[in-house]
Amino acid sequence: MSKLLKIGLPLLLIFSLAAYKFTQPKGELNIHRATTELTINASSLYAAFETDEASANGTYAGKVIEVSGAVASITKEDDGHYVMGLAADSPLGKVLCNLAPGEPEPVGSVAIGNSVTVKGVCTGYLFDVVVDNATLLAK
Repeated sequence: MSKLLKIGLPLLLIFSLAAYKFTQPKGELNIHRATTELTINASSLYAAFETDEASANGTYAGKVIEVSGAVASITKEDDGHYVMGLAADSPLGKVLCNLAPGEPEPVGSVAIGNSVTVKGVCTGYLFDVVVDNATLLAK
């Protein structure tokens, strides 16, 4: 019985610690430190989702991407964060970039029609391609 305790107790402790480590939330992604997985322009990104949404989800969804394009819109949401729309070669939609909390206000530094590069996490397609937790890299 004591041999079982000498072996079993440490194993139980190791498995408990491992389970705790892997079930804890990872915390919020720091987009400034995150490695860019893909770089693409807004028109190509939108076209990929418009042509084959399932394939585009497999390629882009959940990944940190850099998207370049012309600013089509800048809006301030009720909760205070900004959404920047990048023009796509489609009259039906654009790439919507939800700027991360704490990002500087783009109004004044970016104008409609300016070319910009935005880094964020692509979350998929819902009439527009959505990039969340975004930060403005270049103007």
